[in-house]
Amino acid sequence: MLELFDRQRMRIKILQNVCNVTEEQPINALWHLSFALPYDDPKNAACQPFRYIRYNGGELYRILPQESEVDDTGLITYSCEHVLATLLDRVMFGWRQVGNLGTYTADVINYLLGQQLERNWVLSECDFSRQFEYGWEQENLLAALFSVPKPFTENYIWHTDTSTYPWKLSLKRLDENQPPQLYVRRSKNLLQMRRSSDPQNICTRLYPLGYGEGVNQLSIAQINGGIPYLESPPEVVAQYGIIERVWIDRRYENAESLKAAAQAMLSELQQPQVEYEIEFAELQGGELDRAETGKIVEIIDPETGVREKTYITDLQIDYEDVKNSTLTVANRLQDIASTVADLADRQRIEMTYSQGATQLYSQALQGNADANNGTVMDFYIPAEMRVINKVMAKVRMGAFRAYSKATEGGGATATTTSSGGGTSTSTSSGGGRTSTTGQSGGKTTLEDTSVPSSESATRHVHNFWLPKHEHDVSIPSHRHDFEVDDHTHSITLPAHDHEIAPGIYFFGNPQSFALLVNGTQKAVFNATTAEIDLTPYLVGSDGLIPRGSWQNVEIRPNDLAYITIDMYVQGFVQSRGDNVV
Repeated sequence: MLELFDRQRMRIKILQNVCNVTEEQPINALWHLSFALPYDDPKNAACQPFRYIRYNGGELYRILPQESEVDDTGLITYSCEHVLATLLDRVMFGWRQVGNLGTYTADVINYLLGQQLERNWVLSECDFSRQFEYGWEQENLLAALFSVPKPFTENYIWHTDTSTYPWKLSLKRLDENQPPQLYVRRSKNLLQMRRSSDPQNICTRLYPLGYGEGVNQLSIAQINGGIPYLESPPEVVAQYGIIERVWIDRRYENAESLKAAAQAMLSELQQPQVEYEIEFAELQGGELDRAETGKIVEIIDPETGVREKTYITDLQIDYEDVKNSTLTVANRLQDIASTVADLADRQRIEMTYSQGATQLYSQALQGNADANNGTVMDFYIPAEMRVINKVMAKVRMGAFRAYSKATEGGGATATTTSSGGGTSTSTSSGGGRTSTTGQSGGKTTLEDTSVPSSESATRHVHNFWLPKHEHDVSIPSHRHDFEVDDHTHSITLPAHDHEIAPGIYFFGNPQSFALLVNGTQKAVFNATTAEIDLTPYLVGSDGLIPRGSWQNVEIRPNDLAYITIDMYVQGFVQSRGDNVV
């Protein structure tokens, strides 16, 4: 019975004339169903695009838009897709990033399902508790959802339940030890079996690369002992040798997530995939009902004695003719293997969007400084710079520079004032000889004064003439002391100009300098020039260099100095803008 529902999930028709119902159920992929109605069936008019149908109480599908075609049997065939495809209708515009430590697999799935415009799907069960980080750009919800278990090293399977609304979605661990659900025996129920093996994709040494490019591209070396690759066990290498492959998936921005995904991939690639397509002559005892994707099938060949357990990876059921039904089984699931099947194309095509590029930018600053007033350079590190390779600075230091001798000025009165009187001493450099010269002769009287005046009779006077003559006088070395009273001096300067004498004039003799980063002294250099790697000095307490903020570097010399700072930053800048979560 095929039931038809409107877009509000109300049943509106039962298509009793339906025929040619086939269903395809690939593992971990979107299921499809097709059916046909007679051309003249009036219910064809009700089979509108995006209405829902359900066959025999199974999963819910929606009718795809298509042009009606009538074949030579007079039937109109309709194609349908599982309602999981409703997640294709919702796109996460821009860049979305979620996960990492503290965010588990169920949290990531719930985040994605929370982006639905209409809450069609809810998470029912999740057997995994991983803490991987995920990033999507311009991605639809279904593709993002299917990418969540890609890094897992264990096999998994998506289950859906559309019997109630909202519809339920579960991510289950695939039990590798489950007993076989179906037995295929040659000469009994095996009509035809085609075996294929593809050894071309064998890989025993895998180099995984993630986000970025060039020297900035994410690898596993930093968490893998410096080794950028993963290698198969010795017994596998002994069997196939070293076969190297490079796997690039730029969705991975975390080294741990990249390594886990690469390990799962290498486990799948180190052995060739063997696949069987089986056609049944008959399926008895409800075997068809037990055949489900993800279940184990045991293939038995009595002639060779081979018994091989395989997974059902695809189930195509013709409900009208079981002999036309086929099972595709494989020794391993194709999920990871199919991811690597286009490995060569990925390397050629890469991704459809730009990731970013390594950027170099530089700046320079010159200025005078002293021990208390340094030269400060501000610089900015963008928030989009995912990787900082290095921040380098070259510092040169010379004498302080001035560019003129005088400035223009006018007249003024200046007063100088003594602080008080004082004693000044003048000292000759030594003695000397002085000559006196008479201009002419003269009369000279000599009186004897040795006789007392009562004896004046004996006193007498001699008069005589002296001819023209000279006297020589020797003056010994000596000094004169004199006192100076308190006093002031007033000076009046008339209005005047000072001519500027342009030039470069140097002061100071700096020999060392201190380096400060964001106001904190980091080092002292006993030199006048130095090339400095600033990268370790910029790292904060969280072990990271701050992004989206201004930083500064200051140089303080030990004397008056002229400082030159040349700095450049090398890093990887992503092309997208701010993260939106």
